[in-house]
Amino acid sequence: MTSVGKAEDRKKVLSVALFDGCPFICLDESGPFVDGLKAAFAGAGYELQFKQIPFARAVKDLQTGHLDILPGVLKDGIDGAVFPSSWLYFTRMCFFSDSGDAWEWRGVTSLKERLIAIEKGIVHTPEFFNYVQNRQNVTHLSGNDILFRQLRMLKLGRIQSFTAEQTVLAHYLDQKGIAADSVKNAGCFEPEFEYAAISATHPEAADIQKILTVGLADYNRSIVPGLF
Repeated sequence: MTSVGKAEDRKKVLSVALFDGCPFICLDESGPFVDGLKAAFAGAGYELQFKQIPFARAVKDLQTGHLDILPGVLKDGIDGAVFPSSWLYFTRMCFFSDSGDAWEWRGVTSLKERLIAIEKGIVHTPEFFNYVQNRQNVTHLSGNDILFRQLRMLKLGRIQSFTAEQTVLAHYLDQKGIAADSVKNAGCFEPEFEYAAISATHPEAADIQKILTVGLADYNRSIVPGLF
């Protein structure tokens, strides 16, 4: 066996959650979330093994040590995880309603008894997360096909609004041939930097954290130099 082959054999495997958040993270292992992780770990002695898993379940698996890395998380947004200093990408979550609905998102006080659907496990802001817990007018969705289910619930009148990342929804509507103006952007949260959460149970969590901090900083400079 060559020395290269032996080095490959010594690589440690890290399990990474893969969920449908295209174009940021796609099930075919494409998108800037995936590209950033691959770039950060290049030559670091780890092999990334991507696992298709719904986001809410991925959070639990990360906390219990059944998953090593979960991309697309607000920094310090999950208990039982450690985070690198460098971000993975930036996104913007928004409210979407029927195209003819005049309602606008103006903070949690504008929700009142409005029927909304959100993806379980995603924290838009601490204030919003605390507000929506145990409220009858809020449906928490987990599992697969979240956008499909949210759009269907909206069409059937079961909800009045839902939250989604604006670029992800635009991509989904385009891929499904659904008119972009069939839903209305009713207001957004502030843009947020998304991070890669590392399971605190991993024995090499501190080393992985350092690799991501340095590797993602280098990668980010290459894709958005204006931010540095």
